[in-house]
Amino acid sequence: MQSIVQAAVVIGLWIAFARGPAEPERLVRYSAATVAAFIAFGKVLSPQFLIWLIPLVPLARGRRGVAASAVLLVALVLTQLWFPYRYWDLALRQDELASYLVFARDLVLIALVAVLVIPRRAAARMR
Repeated sequence: MQSIVQAAVVIGLWIAFARGPAEPERLVRYSAATVAAFIAFGKVLSPQFLIWLIPLVPLARGRRGVAASAVLLVALVLTQLWFPYRYWDLALRQDELASYLVFARDLVLIALVAVLVIPRRAAARMR
């Protein structure tokens, strides 16, 4: 089921990009969002996968780029709080704190996708 969700989100991002103007800035944002979605919705989310986002997300311009970079930084910090220090506690003893940190990191990655692709008009209406 998770692979279906992953594929649906990635295809949805592709369609959303294809329906809009083919601008370099949009290409960068949607590329970063697609990689973030692929990571967030994949069956395995190895902490090392976040490295793929480090060169992509900061390329997004403007306030959205700053916001996306801040969200990525939160995801990186949350990952660092449990990996590698609490990894074995999570893997062997289902440590509650490590579980919450992993869950929070996953939610932050989904928020990163939203920050990168929500249209400006929709973001302005949400305020």
